[in-house]
Amino acid sequence: MLNEDSTRMLGKLLYILKRLSHEWYVTKLCHANVNDFNNAHLPVFMSIGTKGISNGQLAAKLSITKQAASKVIKELEELKVVRSEKCATDARSMMLYLTDDGIRFYEHIKNQMTLLEDQYKKVVGAKNYETAVNVMLKLIDYHEHLNKAVLN
Repeated sequence: MLNEDSTRMLGKLLYILKRLSHEWYVTKLCHANVNDFNNAHLPVFMSIGTKGISNGQLAAKLSITKQAASKVIKELEELKVVRSEKCATDARSMMLYLTDDGIRFYEHIKNQMTLLEDQYKKVVGAKNYETAVNVMLKLIDYHEHLNKAVLN
């Protein structure tokens, strides 16, 4: 049965959380250092990390196609926060690395995320925060499996 308490409607909660998260994201992360950095860039950029990663590993890590990863990588290269090189051990593969500006921006994002996580933990408590993260991971896994089932 649909919950008729409008303060607890899932659709409304997801919409509000997405909107407020986006506002935080725009003010605290993106426009602080790199103009034109957007929501689609964040998971790809942060997954490259400070050690680098191959395009194939990146796509697998994010459960996206290599083509989708390549599109975002190209945009990140245009922003001069990512560079790519042919892999020394496999010429067919490209390795992705953060530029010096990219490393500074990566550290900025990491610091802002840590501050937000600390605030969340103050609001709901560390145990509830960890539970919320675990629940989100399970919901993501559910939707990923659902999407795979639809494609097969």
